[in-house]
Amino acid sequence: MKAPERYQPENNHSFSSYWKPTNDNLLPKLLPDVSLKESEQLIPLYFQVDELGDTVAKEYFTNKPFGEAIGNLHLDFSSFPSNKKDLTSETVLLFEQLTNIPDWVDFDKVNLAATYCNRCGTSALSVLRNYCLMGGYESSAINKPLIFTQALHKGAVKRLADTVDFWMHVTTIDGLKPQKAGVYSILTTRLIHSYSRIQIEKSTDWKSELWGRPINLWDMLATNLGFSIAFMDGLSKLKLPPTNEELNAVLHLWKYAGYLLGIPVELLPDTAEDAAKQLYLWSKTQKGIDQDSKDLAWSLYDEPKRVSFTNNTFMKWFVQKTNVGYNEVLLGSESRSALGLPYSNAKYWILLLNNINQYFDKKAKSNSKAYNKFAIKGRKQQEDVWDLYKKEK
Repeated sequence: MKAPERYQPENNHSFSSYWKPTNDNLLPKLLPDVSLKESEQLIPLYFQVDELGDTVAKEYFTNKPFGEAIGNLHLDFSSFPSNKKDLTSETVLLFEQLTNIPDWVDFDKVNLAATYCNRCGTSALSVLRNYCLMGGYESSAINKPLIFTQALHKGAVKRLADTVDFWMHVTTIDGLKPQKAGVYSILTTRLIHSYSRIQIEKSTDWKSELWGRPINLWDMLATNLGFSIAFMDGLSKLKLPPTNEELNAVLHLWKYAGYLLGIPVELLPDTAEDAAKQLYLWSKTQKGIDQDSKDLAWSLYDEPKRVSFTNNTFMKWFVQKTNVGYNEVLLGSESRSALGLPYSNAKYWILLLNNINQYFDKKAKSNSKAYNKFAIKGRKQQEDVWDLYKKEK
């Protein structure tokens, strides 16, 4: 199969901050001996998508306003399986996937992962925003669906609010058990992905020969790895490294979440080494940054000035500078500069916060009572931020 133009295995500059060894980052320590030649086997994934999700999206979204379609979807899912006879076979298959827990799922691990995310407090949200989301703009191709769905014009505030909402639901204790809020959030996200793909391929001049299909399986896998192994790499850079048990638990949580989102389970990694390898094969074969990447990055940089939940000019300035400091520490100067983001001495503020993180990380790991205390406190910090972004939705 001919690869799309975005696939460039000789591009050694992509995502350099992920793979440059330092004392703190996690990914280079995990990466096994791997050749980019292995990435050739994954090229077909650029042209494969969540077909089941697309079929159900066509059923619910055709000739209906978006809000009404989502409402109908949630209503039908809330009544499942008692309404099984009233649903199409494809919708039944989708709802069963979201309801029937596979034998390999271990909710003790899922909840440990959620607890680790909780105990990292607002640092976890900073990593999501300033490493996983901003860093993802280093691939121009994976973000093309955002351009074609006018997400840039809608602004970064809404996208960030939606991301925080999704992540908070998924990392709630027991949030991925049947009929819980995390599963509803995943159902919504999955069908929005499918609806967006259908609209892009139907109504725009999308070029599969350049980018593969919109929101394809390889990009979905890369996004999943961003929430899992790259997320933990970022937290390690902020002096909040996971234990081996926490690391494996976070991978397990996102394996289950990825399965619910429509990624074939055989693609989702079980070990940290496999996760690092998968992310390496995707990230080091990306074409890299283009003007759309820079525009998206600048929109996210500018986001603190666009929020409506505060009119405090100093606070908006401080948050913006703090975020750029995180960009410098997490992405490194090369990637930060390539994305068109300015330098800020705020990186020294982040390095000071890292020392505080290191102290509290050690305390949290000292005993189970302290661990649970930090998890409760960290979740409350996250919920305070979440409440602010709910005002933007």
